[in-house]
Amino acid sequence: MSASDVELYAMNGLHSRSNEHVPLSNEEFIELKRQRSGHSHEDGVKGDEEEEEDIFVTADADVSQPFLSNGRSSYPAHQLRTSARPEPALHLIRSILLETLPTLLFTIIGMVFSGELLVRISTWPAFARVPELLILVPVLDNLKGNVEMNLSSRLGTAANTGMLDKRADRRGIILGSLSILQVQALAVSAVAAGVSFGLAMMLLERELEGARPKSGFMEFMMVTSASMSAASLSGAILGSFMCSLILVCRYFRLNPDNISAPIAACLGDLLTMALLGLTSSLLISWIRTVLPIILTIVLLLLLITTVILTIQNPHVRPLLLQGWSPLFAAMIISTGAGLVLEGFVDRYDGFGMLAIVIGGLPGGIGSIFICRLSTALHAEHDYASGSSEKVTVPPTPERPVLVSAILMAVSLPVAVAYLLFVWLAGWMELPILFVVLFAIFLCIVSAISLGLGYLLTHLFWRFGLDPDIYCLPIQSSLVDLIGQSLLVACYEIARLAGASVGMNAVTSGT
Repeated sequence: MSASDVELYAMNGLHSRSNEHVPLSNEEFIELKRQRSGHSHEDGVKGDEEEEEDIFVTADADVSQPFLSNGRSSYPAHQLRTSARPEPALHLIRSILLETLPTLLFTIIGMVFSGELLVRISTWPAFARVPELLILVPVLDNLKGNVEMNLSSRLGTAANTGMLDKRADRRGIILGSLSILQVQALAVSAVAAGVSFGLAMMLLERELEGARPKSGFMEFMMVTSASMSAASLSGAILGSFMCSLILVCRYFRLNPDNISAPIAACLGDLLTMALLGLTSSLLISWIRTVLPIILTIVLLLLLITTVILTIQNPHVRPLLLQGWSPLFAAMIISTGAGLVLEGFVDRYDGFGMLAIVIGGLPGGIGSIFICRLSTALHAEHDYASGSSEKVTVPPTPERPVLVSAILMAVSLPVAVAYLLFVWLAGWMELPILFVVLFAIFLCIVSAISLGLGYLLTHLFWRFGLDPDIYCLPIQSSLVDLIGQSLLVACYEIARLAGASVGMNAVTSGT
């Protein structure tokens, strides 16, 4: 098969952004080939040789379209090659350092505030009256944070591939993204409320000295209405902020892939938790009235309305049925991380504060890595298939080894700065041996996070699934679980090596 035929088959199998996404018919393909042959004849043999060097896409590639590239190759990324030169190493290092270092510092600060906020709201009357609210917090934060990370990843890819440059397209994509965000936020918050009650039935069976009244239907409606209200408000506020952040990054020629996902996860947790505390405090006084039921019905009507708006928007219509499985799979995995945290947070001094870093930092750099890889795959696919009028030149190839090394190098000083702050604040003692072991384990978790991100991105891409939708929830929850498990190992090794790490009393009859 000639080089022209290869490209034509690529244009046929990975068709352009049409409303129906239907491959070319045989007649259309023959006509396209005739036109292409004429063009190649004018360009000469040299042009054919360049095409053969640039594009390696086969005919029977699978198509699965969300609003981005409207086509996903079922073939590995190495079959989508371009002849563009890689970005110079010094320029790449400089751009990643300047954009990711402030982002990761902000993320860590936000995580600390989230932890402090959780401690404070856990003592509020609503959380004491309805313990299911406290169980709801990590479940809702996990689901909502992943929804907002997916939004930032999709919009970052759209910005980097030029889809947000036209005013008409930009308006449709952003409004559609906000509508699908409301659909997902309302749906996952309702599920989170049900899960929290299910976990409460298992974890709170033993009566707390017989003083806690048994939760019933009215408590469930109160938790559901508070959860859905907080998620909807958080989605509207944070979704608008993230859309604005992506556009600002695009305007100032910053790469949103280096900035948006960690900020979305951090602010999502903080804002959702704060709104949940406020809504539950307002509704607790009306728990024995019909107000929670009425509010839940209104929010369900809002869910139906946003579903209709999403269906009517061609940019996001395919997303309505995509991406649900990784959200709930991540919720299950995060439950395991929560069990690790619950089992060891009272055993080791400062475990909760260090769990923030060893899970949050590797998860943050992993999300940045996934966003960059996904953007590169989308751009290469759009160029190879001709499906985007914006991607008319070979995109700059991603350099995953160099990028991952830079991200690991960035995360270490951020972690050291956090440990220094914790030590200066007098929150916990940090022996040198423990700090060295912690840095080693942090590098291990970071390497696992980056390797996992690379593997998941290319695995989902190969099977025709958009990495912007499927990767981040799975990766973040797995890294959280692995990080906390290795933190336990870090404490144990430091203790066996003679470091004076704080060991709290364990309930074993002592």
